[in-house]
Amino acid sequence: MQDRRILKKDVLVSHEKIIDITRPAYLFGLWGAIITLMVSTFILMNSFRAGNLFRQGTVSFFEFGVFIYLIISLLMLVSVFILRKEHHSFGGSVMLLCSSIIGLTIASGLLVGPILGIIGGILGMSEHEKLIKHHLE
Repeated sequence: MQDRRILKKDVLVSHEKIIDITRPAYLFGLWGAIITLMVSTFILMNSFRAGNLFRQGTVSFFEFGVFIYLIISLLMLVSVFILRKEHHSFGGSVMLLCSSIIGLTIASGLLVGPILGIIGGILGMSEHEKLIKHHLE
C-alpha cells in the first residue's frame, strides 16, 4: 500500500518537473500565437468594418490571406497547448514550428509572432530531449 503512495508521489513530482521544463517553449509559443491572433483579428475587423470583406459576392485575395492568418494563429495556439502535454511535447513542438514557418513565409503576425513561435518550437524540441533523459533516469 505504501509503495503505491510513493509511486503516485513520484509521478506528481515528475509532472511538476515536466511543466517546469516546458515552460519557456510554452511562453514563447503562447506569445507568438497571441500576437498573430491579435494582428489577424485586427485586420479582419478593419476590413469588415470598412465593407471590403465581401465585394459583389466574391472574396478578394487579401481577405483570403487574412483568413489564412487566422487559421495559422489558431494552429499555433492549439500546438502550444499540445506542447504542454507530457507525451505530446514533441508533436506540439513540430506543429508549432511548422505553423510558425508557414506564418513567417506569408508574413502573418507582423513577423514577430511567427519568430516567437519558431523560437518556442525549437526550445520545445530541445526540451523534449530533456524529458526523454528525465524519463530514462
